[in-house]
Amino acid sequence: MKFRLLTLALGLAAACAPAVEPLSVPGPTTARASRVTVAASAIARPASPFDPVKVGLTVDGEIRLCEDHLKAAQAILDEIKTLAHAPPAQLTYATTIGRFDDAIGELGSAQAFPYLMGLAHPDKDLREAAKLCDPKADKVTTSLYLDDDLATAIKGYAAKGEKLEGERARLLSDVLRDFRRNGLELPKEKQQQLRALNAELTELGQKFQANIGAITGKLLVTAKALEGLPPEYVATHPAKDGKIEITTDYPDFFPFVTYSRDRKAALDLYVLFTNRGGDANVKILDRLLTLRSEKAKLLGYASWAEYAIEPRMAKSPKVVHEFLESVRQAVKEPGKKEFSELMAEHVALGGKATDKLPPSERYFLEDRVRAKKYSFNSQELASYFEVTAVRKGLLEITARMYGLEFKEVKDDAVWHPDVTAHEVWSHGKLIGKFYLDLYSRADKFKHAAMFSVRSGKLLPDGTYQTPEAALECNFPKPGAEPALMTHSQVTTFFHEFGHVLHKLLSTSELATYSGTETVRDFVEAPSQMFEEWAWTREVLDLFARHYKTGAKIPDELFSAMTRSRSFGRALDTQRQLFLAMLDQAYFTRAPGFDTTKVVEEIQSSVDPFVFVKGTHFQSSFGHLIDYDAGYYGYQWALALSRDVLTRFKKEGLLNPKTAAAWREDVLAKGGGVDEKSLVARFLGRDSNSDAYFAYLRGAD
Repeated sequence: MKFRLLTLALGLAAACAPAVEPLSVPGPTTARASRVTVAASAIARPASPFDPVKVGLTVDGEIRLCEDHLKAAQAILDEIKTLAHAPPAQLTYATTIGRFDDAIGELGSAQAFPYLMGLAHPDKDLREAAKLCDPKADKVTTSLYLDDDLATAIKGYAAKGEKLEGERARLLSDVLRDFRRNGLELPKEKQQQLRALNAELTELGQKFQANIGAITGKLLVTAKALEGLPPEYVATHPAKDGKIEITTDYPDFFPFVTYSRDRKAALDLYVLFTNRGGDANVKILDRLLTLRSEKAKLLGYASWAEYAIEPRMAKSPKVVHEFLESVRQAVKEPGKKEFSELMAEHVALGGKATDKLPPSERYFLEDRVRAKKYSFNSQELASYFEVTAVRKGLLEITARMYGLEFKEVKDDAVWHPDVTAHEVWSHGKLIGKFYLDLYSRADKFKHAAMFSVRSGKLLPDGTYQTPEAALECNFPKPGAEPALMTHSQVTTFFHEFGHVLHKLLSTSELATYSGTETVRDFVEAPSQMFEEWAWTREVLDLFARHYKTGAKIPDELFSAMTRSRSFGRALDTQRQLFLAMLDQAYFTRAPGFDTTKVVEEIQSSVDPFVFVKGTHFQSSFGHLIDYDAGYYGYQWALALSRDVLTRFKKEGLLNPKTAAAWREDVLAKGGGVDEKSLVARFLGRDSNSDAYFAYLRGAD
């Protein structure tokens, strides 16, 4: 799930599959950076490279990690400010905009790991201590963009007109733009108003996300409700006093709504799942929409959407609207056809053709149609995806593609016994590290996402700070019963690890653009592209084995899986359109509307499944906080990723030369180069949407 971003484009939580919403199951070579010559500074700052995990596993450590790096960031900013009235000779890249990126790096070091621990650490006291960092860091961020002396120094350097190239040129351009976008040109009283708005927005966002993570809905059912579910699921849900507890956590929710024959119980669980966050989040959202609208208008924009989209690839809500409308038209007729097949299956099961189907029926009916029409048995397929084998296979595949070596660090400090630490080596050199936190547990982040732990950056002394990342998922955990993954979960794993690769293969000189620090509507492209590997026989044969017999996926089962792949794609795209259009509506309209009524309105306009009375989906839609008018980016990036795949499919998904080109041309560059030019360089031509629209029409 990228993303939780600082205003200065410093990402802390990485993109997740668009599968965090109900019934949308998932639902960055050789370094080219040049050495920077910087005068030695007397500023005291944490030793580098630092290890945020070893520091931040206690309450005191979390506080120290945050405060030490915030102090270092402020000291660097103060150093730049002393040059506000300096002669031009003292205004150099190294003393101004280069140092500004050093401050960005320190802000990220302060905030990244505490942000993760606030969502994933098992100890409540430490989670609460970690959450204290966000408001402090955001206060520094707000202040730096409202600082006249800081801006004067950087603008003074810009006025010299020195020629900059690559990410250095982009940094200067973006920072000058962001001074304006963050209120520098406002009168002082308006700046104070902006500071108050930013502080409250940070607090509201934290509360909203915390409410989603804290609430686990529980449904008590009888043994009969488990009819249709896999034996492994049944075995891990024993009855107590004649009742069985099913929760809204992913490993419980998605299998239950997909396979249970008790459709009333499935609907009841769907309502609990959809209403996570509760009435409290509905109220928080009302306030947040008002504040974001006020902030946008204060800064001279007609709406929050206009403000938020300006620096992204799409540039304006008008372009987003036109794009989403083109997608809507492309899947309109295919969606009708798919829904009619689901309705026919519903009738065959004893329902009526006039029934209004709730969203909880979608996966259940799709699974049955796939079984009848394509002889595809999704439960049988899961027998070939034992979670430990999938993890091992995924690592072996990516190591092979990119010439990497992953070394598990057995004695490394981690925040839970389930977490494993892995170093990443390339050509005998340590280039990064990642942590895998794969299994569901109480009080843990409920979805799947990559989180930044430490950003890559060329340091003032000429050494390179290697990036670190953590992958948070909610897969079934190995135990007495085999932990089998659905193919959708396998695809999610590949998707999220695509973000890890984007993060760790970065060679960006600047922290501002390290790894996944791209514009929002591009960041999903590398991870969406990597989902394709989970659909390919050559790849699956490397790790997909029956958990009992060790046999590969039979030809007939693989054929059924691939032949049934495109069925449901139009309906899934319509679901994604609903989410994107809801996001746009919330941040385009003047606040004061009933957010639940807007959910019903938008869903009814694009999704054939009926709105369920008594639900308030917006309370569990976490991307409203971190994607804010950017959810369209999933489809925007998918258009790019399908085009990129045309080269991989032509040359081979496991072709190391193609993978090396992708690594060098795109992943290594992070966000420091225009995203369109990155894709064009890899493809050898300008990108287009031909492959994307063919995909929407059913091509694989």
